[in-house]
Amino acid sequence: MEDKIGPFLGNWILDPDESEFEQGDPPKSATLKIEDNFGMAVFTMNQVGADGEVTNDRFEAVPDGPEVKLGKSGLVDAMRLVFQGDRNLVSEARRGGLTIMKADRELSEDGSTLTVTQTVHLVDVASFENVSVYRRAQ
Repeated sequence: MEDKIGPFLGNWILDPDESEFEQGDPPKSATLKIEDNFGMAVFTMNQVGADGEVTNDRFEAVPDGPEVKLGKSGLVDAMRLVFQGDRNLVSEARRGGLTIMKADRELSEDGSTLTVTQTVHLVDVASFENVSVYRRAQ
């Protein structure tokens, strides 16, 4: 994997006070781990919701690689991960060729903060944007 992924790698901790959610309540706590596995970017997310429910999720993709077809999850059928400049790593979840979820991970200039702007498009309803601010774990 190119060095472009290097600055994004590591463990990140959510700063709930700096995060803003249009859809749902912000979690009580969350962590994000980004790793390089032989050219594959691996994202591991763990969070404790406002209601105390624990959610763990993981996905992987090749940055700037081809769109990846996904199994029949019912919600999305394909995903892609791309760099937009040096400080933005964007994933798009697609269904039927349309982007329905987008996560733009913007790295601060000093590399200490990762701001994840997640946009969800509900067809024929509305779009919602949640902004999660993560601080690099020391």
